[in-house]
Amino acid sequence: MKKKLASLMLATVLCTGLVMPLSGCLQNDGAEGETTRMTVNINPSIELMVDGENKVISATALNDDGSVILAGEAMVGKTSEEAVELIVSISCEAGYLVQGNVTADENTVSVSVSGNAQAAAALYEKAAEKVQSALDKAGVTGKVERAQALALEELRKIAAECCDYTEEELNAMTEEELCRAIAVSRLETATLPTEALREAYYKAKDYEISFAEREETAKVIQAMGGLHTLVYNGYKAVLDVYGTAIDNLDQLRYDLLVSPDSAYQKSLASLRAAKADLLKQKQIVASLDVNGTEYASAVITLQLSEEAYEKALALYEQLGESANAALESAVAALRGYEAQLAALEENFSKDVQAELTAKAQELEDALNERKNAFLDDFAAKHKDDIDKAEAELIARKQALIEAIQN
Repeated sequence: MKKKLASLMLATVLCTGLVMPLSGCLQNDGAEGETTRMTVNINPSIELMVDGENKVISATALNDDGSVILAGEAMVGKTSEEAVELIVSISCEAGYLVQGNVTADENTVSVSVSGNAQAAAALYEKAAEKVQSALDKAGVTGKVERAQALALEELRKIAAECCDYTEEELNAMTEEELCRAIAVSRLETATLPTEALREAYYKAKDYEISFAEREETAKVIQAMGGLHTLVYNGYKAVLDVYGTAIDNLDQLRYDLLVSPDSAYQKSLASLRAAKADLLKQKQIVASLDVNGTEYASAVITLQLSEEAYEKALALYEQLGESANAALESAVAALRGYEAQLAALEENFSKDVQAELTAKAQELEDALNERKNAFLDDFAAKHKDDIDKAEAELIARKQALIEAIQN
């Protein structure tokens, strides 16, 4: 059972600066006021959520290289074209876009814009102009192309992965509403620098909401006292086991995917090293005369670097799949406890159901308080991991830039 997100919660996140201060709420007053989702794909892949005044309200890395580009950068508050220009400039400096003897096709920057068609076209044109300007300034031969905007169903899938809405609510949403929902979620996770941390956050929050809702239900039944004590005891017994299972799942997810000591994170470090070598070798090949004596051997070295990177990537993906398979087993146990709780809820007496209905607003308010506190609790729990990840990404970016400069 997934709790519906109250409209008050959305307004609170957007207007009170739960994660970051905003000049005002996202508006929905036509093409000029719509929330837009823009992505920039070079291989660093980055998502920008843009408000109706063309200001970036969140910047999220869609892959590990995207995390490198964003590390230590202030994208929020810039116009979308300013943010895109910065992304391309950093990508040139770090070697993701290669200077030298390459074709424009080898340095393609793809930009997609999802949202109101008229607004999207205008945003793309501005972004494309800045992309080309950044390429020219860096002396990089490249091009910009407009990627196909996401279909409604694709936006819905993204929202389902990171938002608190039910499937029924998501299916009823327009493209604009889905973009707004995604923007709210991205604001929540703006301080989490890696995909692994964001995924851990989304999953932990999902179960926290489910548990918190039922815990508030248990409190109502307990307060009724008398004969309802037996109902409360039975419900609370299953709820306690459910809570323990959630804690165990969170710990397992951390151990397998987030912990610096995990095989998954160690393989990510190896993958990053392989990627750095690959970028360096690409730059070397691009700097050489194709008819020169060093070119042929440099191409062979590049091929070896590509093979090493592909092997590192395959291992990284394999470990991720293995971790997810282990997590699925733990999730299956949780589903069993959820089924037990749902069965008990279906058999609540009429007076218990009436009391829960009467206190619906109090339950909703209490749940929203729990949601609001969750981010701070998660950030405090994983502060060392967050700080370490951010520092490593900044150091990696600097190392890539220095490798290109030298």
